[in-house]
Amino acid sequence: MKKILILAAAFLTIASCKGPGSGPLVKESFDKKDATQVMAGQKSTGPVTTDKIDINIEPCEGCIKLSDLFSGRKTYEGKVVRITGRVTKFNGGIMGKNWVHLQDGSESGGEYDLTVTTASEATVGDTLTFEGKIALDRDFGYGYFYKIIMEDGVVTR
Repeated sequence: MKKILILAAAFLTIASCKGPGSGPLVKESFDKKDATQVMAGQKSTGPVTTDKIDINIEPCEGCIKLSDLFSGRKTYEGKVVRITGRVTKFNGGIMGKNWVHLQDGSESGGEYDLTVTTASEATVGDTLTFEGKIALDRDFGYGYFYKIIMEDGVVTR
């Protein structure tokens, strides 16, 4: 008899489920556009994107352009470089780091966006210079694979 009652309770629970997005943890007034930025830890002064943006940022003294980095990736592997670019995306506090996407308007082989891990805060739309070590073929698991990434970047201006 206990088994029948347990099965009936389980059946009623499943049958009363309204599908994905239902239940006590779902907030009905959730604004998806704002939630995406909040959930991703993004602070924005402009549109958030990793699509190529139309800009032309000249490298600072001692900096390299992203196109040079992408085309000569093997040359820069394990080396500390400086990059100036516009912040196009910011994800804070993931795996104990902040994740910043930079673009400077240049590109090589279809690559134009560099991901930087950093302890620094950034706001989408800022133009910043990062200095950090370049790593190739970094796999962080869960589908996060980077052919090229700047690790432990520090904002220098």
